[in-house]
Amino acid sequence: MSKPTHEEWKALFEAAEAFKSAACWEWMYDDDIFGIANPETGEVAYCCIMGNAGEHFGIAGYLGAEGLDGLLGLLSGELDPEDFDNMFSHKCLMCSYENRAELAAEDLKNIKDLGLKFRGRNEWPLFRSYEPGKVPWFLSSEQCRFLTHILKEALEVSLRCQDEKEILEHATPLTFLTRVGQKHDDGRVEWVDQYLTAETFNPQYASFSIQDEIRLRKLKTIKVNQQLIIEAATFYLPSPVKENGRPYFPKVGVFIDHQSGMALSFDIVTDIETEGYKIIEKLISFIEQNQLKPAKILVELDETYYLLQDVCQQIGIILEQVEYLQFAQEFREEMFEHI
Repeated sequence: MSKPTHEEWKALFEAAEAFKSAACWEWMYDDDIFGIANPETGEVAYCCIMGNAGEHFGIAGYLGAEGLDGLLGLLSGELDPEDFDNMFSHKCLMCSYENRAELAAEDLKNIKDLGLKFRGRNEWPLFRSYEPGKVPWFLSSEQCRFLTHILKEALEVSLRCQDEKEILEHATPLTFLTRVGQKHDDGRVEWVDQYLTAETFNPQYASFSIQDEIRLRKLKTIKVNQQLIIEAATFYLPSPVKENGRPYFPKVGVFIDHQSGMALSFDIVTDIETEGYKIIEKLISFIEQNQLKPAKILVELDETYYLLQDVCQQIGIILEQVEYLQFAQEFREEMFEHI
């Protein structure tokens, strides 16, 4: 992805300064949601203005159905914002106003190159792209342009809501006031109001099955141990890995004895979608080496459930989704402490 040009950065900082000067968070709340459509792609950013509580100031544009689903999960309390897996599972573009110490060298260079000066707490604009499983990152050229539109149009909507927020209301569920940019032949963009119903987010989860028929027949013949119940969990490891390009958070897959709390096996993978089979292999190897199958595997997350679903069906293990797994949570906390 190409980096923003000098002119693109200039436009973004100007929009950020205008937005901050208006202090929209004095009357806008984080659940006053509205949309802004990217005039280049049509993708909608669902905007959340932060700062009414006087702690964290800025605006986030949650991208598409996936981004909106995460935002609504946070606002409803369904997602715990302090949970590490939730902290880095969102999809959005954000402009926040931070202390100087929060900015990276690249951020400070952009400010210097533009001849800008900031001083004091919560005065320094910080721009970041958030994607699930990845470290918050610097903007691309396209993201810079879109965030500029977000700041400008969010200011427009907010000023119209200063006395009355009726324009944000709609009788149809998941239908939001959306600012849509209509491009003219001369390149000019005209922004208009539309009420658009958001698409429903249907997450796609990876699942892996055993392809080796001989191995599968052998696994089916292994006796079930009715006393063995296993907890299975997947979660982000809070230690970013940088190989090529943007750093990411690896995924951990672990299997734990539900009676003793002893970890039976675990693996760390780049992500579930491409390397989830390695976690499956840990389970299969445990069964083969011990010549016994668990009577049941307990999981919390949808991600873990679907990862194991096909294999459990193939070899005859009951897979059950529960609300909380004590030993899996303890394993996770201990791992975090070591890191």
